[in-house]
Amino acid sequence: MPFQEDFLIEQFMDKHENDIKYNMGETCCYSLNLNELSSLTGESFEFDQNMRLTYGSIWGTPVLRDLVAKIHSSDEIQLTADNVLITNGAIGANFLVHYTAAGPGDHIICVDPTYQQLSSVPSMFGADVELLHLEAEDGYTPNIQKLKSKVRANTKYIVLNNPNNPLGSVISTEKMTEIIDYAERNEIFIVCDEVYSPLFHSSEQPKSACQLSNRCIVTGSMSKAYSAAGVRLGWIVSRDKDFLKQAASRRDFNTISVSIIDDYISQYILKHRNAVLKRNFDLCRKNLMIMKDFINSSNGKFSFVHEPEGGSVCLLRIAGVDDTDSFAVKLATEFKVLCAPGECFGVPGTLRIGYGNSTEDLVEGLKILKLAYDKTYTK
Repeated sequence: MPFQEDFLIEQFMDKHENDIKYNMGETCCYSLNLNELSSLTGESFEFDQNMRLTYGSIWGTPVLRDLVAKIHSSDEIQLTADNVLITNGAIGANFLVHYTAAGPGDHIICVDPTYQQLSSVPSMFGADVELLHLEAEDGYTPNIQKLKSKVRANTKYIVLNNPNNPLGSVISTEKMTEIIDYAERNEIFIVCDEVYSPLFHSSEQPKSACQLSNRCIVTGSMSKAYSAAGVRLGWIVSRDKDFLKQAASRRDFNTISVSIIDDYISQYILKHRNAVLKRNFDLCRKNLMIMKDFINSSNGKFSFVHEPEGGSVCLLRIAGVDDTDSFAVKLATEFKVLCAPGECFGVPGTLRIGYGNSTEDLVEGLKILKLAYDKTYTK
């Protein structure tokens, strides 16, 4: 039987997120409701009352797959519905990718810190996973020389996360191209979790990895940038159609397909993606300024591990606190504010803050965070 590690962040969130008042642990941009969606688009959202509640299209409807393909296309590389497999969230996409690709005898390199699933699942299937630690001197992006030093004869693929969860660091197109070029020369492919894309906070938008090579497997979802975690819909995108067929074959023994209702709602959101993304870019920029003001006025008590360049999360260093797991539990149980402890990502002394949630949650949560810190650690 495969050995499965405890999924630290998910277990922490599940234990505490339903009994708090202010949620700074939420990593999605503030969730939409259907009335707000209609208001954003200027077009009333209505269900097709004649839609049969069947399994639907096993790979996802062609309409939805085409919409996802356009997200990951460029002027030079035009993807189609045939390059997309719709899944049950990005967590389903990531699991399916590693279920398809990883096995005993395979060596896999995975960036660290990152979302634990990306390293734990291939290990569960018997692969040897080696972590590539991200460092401040490299902007918390992969150091190419260190990456090369880890490659072995049996290295099968490299796992990246862009933008990074929990750091908010971003791999530029230039660096991504360098990584991919090296990988291709060594017959290694790339798996890149792009669930927070296209939430990049600078004017330069990095290209999706699947635009740069046919040996890249990319995952994404409706949850983070599109504020619709409740539809539980994600995707795998690749120019390697054989890989997608293998993944779909393995999924036959698991979830078969996604909900036809989730598919329908996702089509509507992605048809109006520009309106949804504008709302979320504006929200993240506003809330990130609030975070910066909070840090600047904290007299060194709080600081960014890395000032986020993308996504909707960051790691906040807590001065003089080594055991942030206990502090996060206290915040949730006594102060009713949810933050994720950095221990869930192997970075003690920090808290992961989701700044894409409602501004009220962030403003009030930060006030209480400071209060809790002062009461607990200031003599």
